[in-house]
Amino acid sequence: MKNTRIPLIALSLSGALVIPAAQASNISVSGNTWTASGAAGIIYGDSIVNNSPTGNAQFGYVSTSGGVYGVSPLILRDEGRGTENQTNGSKIQSNAFNASTNDTLTLHFNYISTDGRGYDDYAWARLVNADTNNTAAWLFTARSTNSANGNVVPGNVLNRQVDNTLPDELDAVLNDGNTVGFNVAGTNWIPLGSSSGICWDNANTCGPTGWIKSAYSFTASGSYFLEFGVINWGDEAFDTALAFDFGGLQQVNFSGVTLVPLPAAIPLPGGFLLMSMGVGLMSAMSRRDKFAGRS
Repeated sequence: MKNTRIPLIALSLSGALVIPAAQASNISVSGNTWTASGAAGIIYGDSIVNNSPTGNAQFGYVSTSGGVYGVSPLILRDEGRGTENQTNGSKIQSNAFNASTNDTLTLHFNYISTDGRGYDDYAWARLVNADTNNTAAWLFTARSTNSANGNVVPGNVLNRQVDNTLPDELDAVLNDGNTVGFNVAGTNWIPLGSSSGICWDNANTCGPTGWIKSAYSFTASGSYFLEFGVINWGDEAFDTALAFDFGGLQQVNFSGVTLVPLPAAIPLPGGFLLMSMGVGLMSAMSRRDKFAGRS
């Protein structure tokens, strides 16, 4: 989506025409079409994950419950616990939009996890150059942990990349640069699927982070798209989700997905559609099986 710019022509004191430089603006992605891989949807806020500061009536999410394989742009190194493999997950991508140098982009994220201890799932949000498909900026990362007060956001995700030639720092400012832990408000949240209402260790090490603002200033003009995602780590048990919101989300067209009814989540008028929980690789474990081997 191109930014609308109206050139103003003014007379200088000498009588020559002066064309002021274009002013930086806030980027709007409200008119974009987004496409999901795996499990994604739109949902109303509740007591576990409330509505974001944008004032939108609903917000979006991606979840590992109902996720698919091969969605993450990241390959992370093992921490030596024998759970080195990322498994199923989900992502959602916008179509391309144009931005100019010094334009700004403001997004909000809320990371909700039921996992931890060597099986620490992760989430990401990135800005991608639409011409090269290379990561232009990292906007948000999070990782589940064994502590409610640990470094959940940004979660040391990027500095665990196998390829150390890739950027390993966030380019956006998150809540004025603060590190964020879990809010420990429970996990009884519909997008978590069969993991809703549980925590891997029956303790206060799971829950939402609360809404975190991600603010980014473009360093170069170009064509870009956005990508948000979440991944299970080590197995497909104890799911994790990433909620997202931004100004004008209610005008977004979510396409390429199957519509299904979910409790507390309904379609909005126009092109704002409820996305499916996805058809993915669901864990066949029972709840009892999920708790085995995590001591």
